[in-house]
Amino acid sequence: MDELGASDPTSSNWPSSRSSPAPDAWRESVRLGMLTTAAFIAPPVVTSAFLLRSGQRSWLDDVVLLAIGLLLPFYRLMRGSLTTRSLLMLATACSASIFLLGRIGLTAGLSVSLATFSVLALISASRRIGLAIIGVTAAAYLCIGFLASHHVLTLTAADTDPYRFRNWLRMGTTSSLLSVLLMTVIDFVIRHVEANGRAVTEALVRLQAAAAERTKQEQDLRVAYDRLGRLHQKLEATKEEERRFLSRELHDELGQTLTALKLRLQLGERAGVPAGNLANPSTEPIALVDDLISRVRKISVDLRPPLLDEVGLVSALRVYLETQAQITGLAIDLQAEEPGPGTTARLPSDLEIACFRVVQESITNALRHASARRLDVRIVRSATAISLSIEDDGRGFDLGTLDEAAANGHLGVLGMRERVRARGGRFKLTSAPGAGTTVEVELDAPPGGASG
Repeated sequence: MDELGASDPTSSNWPSSRSSPAPDAWRESVRLGMLTTAAFIAPPVVTSAFLLRSGQRSWLDDVVLLAIGLLLPFYRLMRGSLTTRSLLMLATACSASIFLLGRIGLTAGLSVSLATFSVLALISASRRIGLAIIGVTAAAYLCIGFLASHHVLTLTAADTDPYRFRNWLRMGTTSSLLSVLLMTVIDFVIRHVEANGRAVTEALVRLQAAAAERTKQEQDLRVAYDRLGRLHQKLEATKEEERRFLSRELHDELGQTLTALKLRLQLGERAGVPAGNLANPSTEPIALVDDLISRVRKISVDLRPPLLDEVGLVSALRVYLETQAQITGLAIDLQAEEPGPGTTARLPSDLEIACFRVVQESITNALRHASARRLDVRIVRSATAISLSIEDDGRGFDLGTLDEAAANGHLGVLGMRERVRARGGRFKLTSAPGAGTTVEVELDAPPGGASG
């Protein structure tokens, strides 16, 4: 590709925080800056040429100089394409320099001018145009040199006389102003490249940060899937354990009791002895039936407390906690703030069982692992939410060990958290070695929720 823009960092192949501009869009700003600088430089250059020229001027010299002084500012003010105007400016300036080369001969100022125009063409237009100006310049040197060497052209030697100060002043002024023009354009390009470099660097940093964030999210997602898989395995294992427990209870407890009851009835029927005259009252059918009812009730309560369906969460928890306190000797205090006016007294059944299981699991953990002596349970029901807090004075633990515990199959805390999150709630666990453990749960509870 001939364009300098082939290596432009603002091309669409480079990442950027903004929409990538067209490959040649930056040249528009360069062309505008070049036209503006040339419009300001042309008048003083022409003025110095008029005032400081040593030799005699012809009318053609005056026309060319006046055209330069008027056309370059005009190109800046005229309407139309910046590309066209910048090319016209370069063509006019280059033509004037070649004309002056034919009038005053070899000078450093004209050489600098022609080299400057080729560089400006390369930056603002294309490599082809820059090379074309270099070719035209070389051809002009050869042609003018040939004509001058054969005395076809008459050069004004006074304008190149090194012993005249005005020639130094004119050439110094012209060279300085042309250097300003070239420096301004190149400085603009450098600043543009630097700005694009900073934008690319910032974009890369943002991309790296986004990639790191995605990596972290993927890792968190993998951890979550891993925990979900372990929770599912634990759930299946728990279900199998419950089935095994029910099977054993039915076989060992209910089955044996029913068998004993059947044998007592058969013996009594064969002997013709009324049930009230049996030698061992403890084996009477009524006593066996009472024992059977008691065992069935215990199994039923272990599976799901009937009070939870009959009288609600607070009453069911109060009975459960009192029973646990009697069995274990643990001091358990329950504080429940009843809902205010206009709030449904009962929670939806799924929220009630979720809250009950969280308290149940917390009590179990405190008894098994914390060696707690006291446990405080607090329930707060507002118009739109229910909050639970279970705090023990046990030995606590390091929260950093939760993942390791979950990996080893201890999924009680993970199960509580997932149970709460599945219902859109917020779960918080606070603990430290020697400082006890606090479980806090908040669940949204619409006032119109149906009772369980």
